[in-house]
Amino acid sequence: MSKIISIGNISMGGTGKTPVTIMLAKHFIAQGKKVCILSRGYKGNIGYETNVISDGKEILVGPDKAADEPYMMAKNCPEAIVITGKERFRSYEFAERKFQPDIYLLDDGFQHRKMKRDIDIVLLDHKRPASTGWMFPFGYLREPASALKRADIIIFTRAINETIPKKVANYLKGKPVFFSNIEHMGVFNENGQVDVDLKGKGVFAFAGIASPGKFFKYVKSLGADIVGRKVYSDHHGYDDRDTYVIERKAREIEAEMIVTTEKDYVKLPDDVKENMHYLKININVRDREGLLKLLD
Repeated sequence: MSKIISIGNISMGGTGKTPVTIMLAKHFIAQGKKVCILSRGYKGNIGYETNVISDGKEILVGPDKAADEPYMMAKNCPEAIVITGKERFRSYEFAERKFQPDIYLLDDGFQHRKMKRDIDIVLLDHKRPASTGWMFPFGYLREPASALKRADIIIFTRAINETIPKKVANYLKGKPVFFSNIEHMGVFNENGQVDVDLKGKGVFAFAGIASPGKFFKYVKSLGADIVGRKVYSDHHGYDDRDTYVIERKAREIEAEMIVTTEKDYVKLPDDVKENMHYLKININVRDREGLLKLLD
């Protein structure tokens, strides 16, 4: 019987769900298991019906129609089946009929309670685990911090140490807790090759993600001099006008390079990708083997 693992959070914005999902998919694929990633496909242009982005052999829907995160997961895990759809249970039923996976990874599934799961993994920002403490629209929480009692495994991201923050400690008693950091893999070009050293270079940086400040900080940590920047809304879809503005501004300030996130890069028109680079990130779980052993 197939197993279902949900990867989610209780706050709005990025906590590293996509890199964790990619890490787990690669782990189970390496074990010879058939993995299916179920995603809502937020802000994709293909619609919210059940759509197969990748069948585990080839990518069937390009970045112009697929949402950015499912396309990224398909690109990074070519052997994983990636399916999007608003109703995750319908996607699950479809995958059961067509693919019969061994493992389902339910991307951003903690609040999708209609879909059963065997394990709930919840990611928390170590610096702001309960965000402002207020529910949306007054704050950034999707549900109260007490919802963490439903979680089976907790992974803190951006962990500065291995201490459980007091704001959530009472809700995590008896649960396996892991600590992680985001690490950069390098700056890549359109061929996926690391060929750039940013140290001392004047960079125009842009991003359309939940926490663009983190991206700019990463770029600066590589020694780049950010001479210009532009922020778009999360999941922004880029068109020719956007890229014209980006390239024009970069020229005006005589930037040596244009750098963005991988999530943004996959959505750029193909004819401009050769003029831009992207920062690739990875999740570094400190006790990775312990986490994977627990899941196994």
